[in-house]
Amino acid sequence: MSARYYAGWDGGGTKTTVALADECGQVFATRTFGPLNANGNAPDCVASTVQSCLQFMADDGRGLEGCIRLVIGMAGVSSQSARDIVARSLEEAGWRGEARLVGDHEITLAGALVGHGAVLIAGTGSVLLMRDRDGRTRRAGGCGHLIDDGGSGYAIGRDMLAAVVRARDGRAAPTCLDDMVAEKLGTADILSWLYARERDKRDVAALAPLLEGALAAGDAAAKAIALRAVDELETLVLTGPRDGELAFSGGVLRRGSPIRTMLEERLREKLPGLDIHDPIASPAEGAVRMAIEPEKGGKQP
Repeated sequence: MSARYYAGWDGGGTKTTVALADECGQVFATRTFGPLNANGNAPDCVASTVQSCLQFMADDGRGLEGCIRLVIGMAGVSSQSARDIVARSLEEAGWRGEARLVGDHEITLAGALVGHGAVLIAGTGSVLLMRDRDGRTRRAGGCGHLIDDGGSGYAIGRDMLAAVVRARDGRAAPTCLDDMVAEKLGTADILSWLYARERDKRDVAALAPLLEGALAAGDAAAKAIALRAVDELETLVLTGPRDGELAFSGGVLRRGSPIRTMLEERLREKLPGLDIHDPIASPAEGAVRMAIEPEKGGKQP
């Protein structure tokens, strides 16, 4: 008989991470494969990822039949067509066990927290994910870069580009961001770069790390951008619980970043009941927690 185990997948638009845990809840294997989000990838690409993930489970989990429960967290899970593509891919690849499809925010919460509280994510986008004492979840923000995502990498990159063009035409004082952005882009022609057909929000968000150098140089425009980001992220947190855990996730809130430092100082003063920390575990491990404790939403006793 095959060894018994649990499996969790963190399926995104560019990669999918699989985590396997034994019956005691100890993760013993992880591996990363291709994209799973059917909203942004062709069905055959999704099918290929599913096949690879299941093959990993069969090999490292010592057989698909040994999997007690599989939880798959993925972006775009609210789309019925996306769910159908994944479900069909699982069936065609030979999966016959129990599989539960949930949102990527659910597995992020399950991995990040032990008890009740929230996860503040500021990467390309921004969102606050919350879980109360009874296991109920809700979210604030995360409505996309066109109308929301304040304090995100995209918002910071956009504000940097705006600061540069405003300085160039005399609406604002000169900023060292001009040279820094031009060097990063490989061109001083910001508009041609920004409005190129292939450009997307991730390209703009990739400019955000430049802010730290400009802050170190004492640049006034950079300071204004950082304060705006902190204001936006603080507003998100203030919609959540006043006590419990608060996990920081995403590149903007990496440990030691100026924005995280400023935000932590504010929150420790305004919300002293929050236990601020990094996520306890990865989203893939959160999916495993949900597989082990499905009725508790991944909460560990």
